[in-house]
Amino acid sequence: MSASSGMSFREQIALQLGKPFFKLDSPHPQPFYHYTQGNWESIEHVSEINGNDTHHPPTDGKISKIRLTTWNIDFQADYTKERMAGALGHLSHLHEPLTNTKTKDDTPPAVIFLQEMLNPDIEQIKQEQWVRDNFFITDVSDHKWESFYGTTTLIDKRLEVERVFRVPYGSSRMQRGALFVDVKIGGEEVPQILRLCNTHLESLISNPPRRPVQLKCASEFMHGSGPSSTDVHLPSPYASILAGDLNAFAPEDQTAAGECGLNDAFLVLGGKDGTDESFTWGQQASDQERWRFGCSRMDRILFCGAVEVLSFCRIGEGLRVTVNDEDFGEDIVWVTDHLGLQADFKIIM
Repeated sequence: MSASSGMSFREQIALQLGKPFFKLDSPHPQPFYHYTQGNWESIEHVSEINGNDTHHPPTDGKISKIRLTTWNIDFQADYTKERMAGALGHLSHLHEPLTNTKTKDDTPPAVIFLQEMLNPDIEQIKQEQWVRDNFFITDVSDHKWESFYGTTTLIDKRLEVERVFRVPYGSSRMQRGALFVDVKIGGEEVPQILRLCNTHLESLISNPPRRPVQLKCASEFMHGSGPSSTDVHLPSPYASILAGDLNAFAPEDQTAAGECGLNDAFLVLGGKDGTDESFTWGQQASDQERWRFGCSRMDRILFCGAVEVLSFCRIGEGLRVTVNDEDFGEDIVWVTDHLGLQADFKIIM
């Protein structure tokens, strides 16, 4: 009898990858990390940070705005290191006001969601000085991912992180899940939670559809404490924002957000589906993929509760990097096949 006899598919994958198996559709707390004294150190709450370290929440503890960026960096394409360096350079440029001491106070705290990360990508992120100086990160390795690729989140050090947890989707055959970060808003007098969800939903077509089920699971943690069957008690959030690669190209994807009680930031600000301005995938895919699948609005930002979207834009459009191939010499390649998104939100207190 094999060692995997009687195991579920997900348990077998975890065994093959040498990773722990997590209960599905349930929250699994994890630490996050801050850079101090030359190392990325694990912490469970910002209260553990030494007073000499660079953690500067607002003096009144209140957060009125937040800037969210989400981007999928294709893990399958060649030249991973060069493309990730290009992506990080672009993100650094976009967040330059945050890294400048003269403009930082006038810039909303920022959170960056990344999907399709590989372990070498995490190593590159950890080496970036602008990240070390300004952000917490949720991962320093691939240990908390079910697969060999996964999601990671960068959190502005001005935000007070209450908890980080992951929810692996029970309906996924691709080891997909949601990465949540709770940040404290409202100050000491009226403390509230803003819940941020970085997710990568199932790819391709499935029957029955899997993505609406996965989004429904995530939305239960956005509206409340999650399904009643979960073992971990979580507070209900004051407001929630979800973003990532939702692989939203099928008919069922167009109604899923509304069915989950979530607002679509692009549509709220007057955007129209099916327009060139809406597409986040296809323009930078290979000719063969674009011919087969067309262009679509795969990446989205959804929200609920007492937040208002103020602005919304795509990022990374037309971004390429120069690479050197041993066989073909110098070449220019896309950083990734996805455009990213960036939105500013106002928290209504």
